[in-house]
Amino acid sequence: MLPSIPTADADRLARAVLRGRLGVRPKENVTIEVYPSSVPWAAGFVREARRLGARPLVHYEDEGAYWDAVARGRAHLIGTPGEHEWALLEKTDVYVYFWGPEDQAHADTLSEATWRALTAFNSKWYEVGGKAGVRGARMSIARATEANARFWGVPASRWRREVLAASTRDLGGLRRDVARLRKLLEGSGRLRLRHSNGTDLTLALVGRETHSGLGDVPPEAKTSRFAWMASVPDANVYVTVDESTADGSVVSNRTNSMYGAPARGGRFDFENGRLVRGGFTSGGRPFATAFRGGDAGKARPSLVEIGLDPAIRFAPMLEESERGAVTIGIGNNVPYGGKTSSRFASLLTVGGADLFLDDRPIVRNGRLA
Repeated sequence: MLPSIPTADADRLARAVLRGRLGVRPKENVTIEVYPSSVPWAAGFVREARRLGARPLVHYEDEGAYWDAVARGRAHLIGTPGEHEWALLEKTDVYVYFWGPEDQAHADTLSEATWRALTAFNSKWYEVGGKAGVRGARMSIARATEANARFWGVPASRWRREVLAASTRDLGGLRRDVARLRKLLEGSGRLRLRHSNGTDLTLALVGRETHSGLGDVPPEAKTSRFAWMASVPDANVYVTVDESTADGSVVSNRTNSMYGAPARGGRFDFENGRLVRGGFTSGGRPFATAFRGGDAGKARPSLVEIGLDPAIRFAPMLEESERGAVTIGIGNNVPYGGKTSSRFASLLTVGGADLFLDDRPIVRNGRLA
């Protein structure tokens, strides 16, 4: 049985994404990839695309059929699409992807080899889509299912409300936030992050360009290999830091979701620009395994990120977008303008903290100053 999603909510989400974030025009081809639980959301995108004079097509993947293929050793068939699917991508103007597969608890049990087989198409997919000039969105609301809510330990209804509010927000205010923060973060100086939970970390800015994610696809995104597919919602500004400067500790009070399953109680301790201790009180085994297999750059500070969205607080996998939350990264930062090339990257997020640039407050008690 499909989830009960109000038609008005599905239409509101579709308007915000197709009009406000992707700028769909008449006669454009809109492809909507969907798994079962998101079919009601996708129906709103079909209706809205037609209201805009565009031509929608739904690409459906059945959840049961997906896992049947995995169980029968046919993961490689999912990871190697046929020529008809590549032709679809080549003829698409706008691509909307409702995340799947849906069952994150099941996905978390798969081996690395199985995941490589399932996602073998990824590099070519971005190559083909980028060459075709596609612009698109990955819809996080697809992840807010009852089963996934149990997996993450959050209320599904609240998760869905937060993501819907963030995904339909007018971007004007967030763009003004980005402009103000850019003026501060693109200079040089000492950053200090503090929180009563034991966080007290010093980093350095060295005059690099800031980046932001707002869930839209600006014209300049087409020149980037991955930026033509935006994440919706998304609300943050970030900049790479001096890779040789980091002293003190950052203690996370937000869940880390980059390893598939929730990791909690994260802590990074730095001395003289290097991570000397790091880990999690629960769910940290994937971090430890990846860190052990990392190269020399894995212990370097990489970036600082500030969240901007007031709707986000409990939504899993969106912790970095919480307004006033500060995220500290380690490892690879070359894609964002840094100097550390590494196979490893990780991060921790602190909500309700203070962040200062020299003596000037940027964030006070989790609020943008």
